[in-house]
Amino acid sequence: MNPSPAPNEDDGPKTTRTVRRTIVIALLVALDMGMAHYLSRQASVQAWAVVLALLPMAVVVLGMIRATVGNLACCLVLLGMAGLAFLSLPVLEHHVRWIYFIQNVTVNLLLGLWFGQSLRRGREPLCTAFAGQMHPVMHPLLHWYTTRITQVWTGFFLSMVILSTTLFFLAPVAVWSAFANLLTLPLVVLVFVVEYAVRKRVLPPEDHLGPLSAFRAYRERTRRQAVVGASSTEA
Repeated sequence: MNPSPAPNEDDGPKTTRTVRRTIVIALLVALDMGMAHYLSRQASVQAWAVVLALLPMAVVVLGMIRATVGNLACCLVLLGMAGLAFLSLPVLEHHVRWIYFIQNVTVNLLLGLWFGQSLRRGREPLCTAFAGQMHPVMHPLLHWYTTRITQVWTGFFLSMVILSTTLFFLAPVAVWSAFANLLTLPLVVLVFVVEYAVRKRVLPPEDHLGPLSAFRAYRERTRRQAVVGASSTEA
């Protein structure tokens, strides 16, 4: 009988760091959601609240520009965004809910288009591409299932755009804010949970990867694309 492998002494501290990091991120996300819900219901806010509202989208945009174009372009865009925000500050202080509305709709719309464009003829559905990172062999049932899941995510994100827009213009601001700022992320998590439950019923056991497998597949796909891009640049 083979002896069991000795435990890795680094696993304990590494797990502890991961748990702490997860808790910190969860607390920051919860704080951001709460602040967004509070500020969206205010008739007017101070300048710091406008900066806080603009910060998440600014970080995402600047990160994308830095990764695709470079540091110089990132700095130029940062200066432009800061100048535009400063000039618009008197207006934004009285319309901060519009910042959160535009961010919510933009993120959901871009995600919906990201999933949806992969469903065009001749394209590989996005969830199929993710699954391909985790499964060396894509059997027909898995291909069919991942195509349907891509359709589900497309419909979900576009439905979020429609609902958010409808509530913003027709419902009390507190109702819209609760939906957009407090329920969006839990609804995304709920879709992951439901999808995993359906996956366990539809697919064979070897395809029952955990809910976090999508994030690992996305990270692996992004890493490979970055390697290919760097190789092309060097060539």
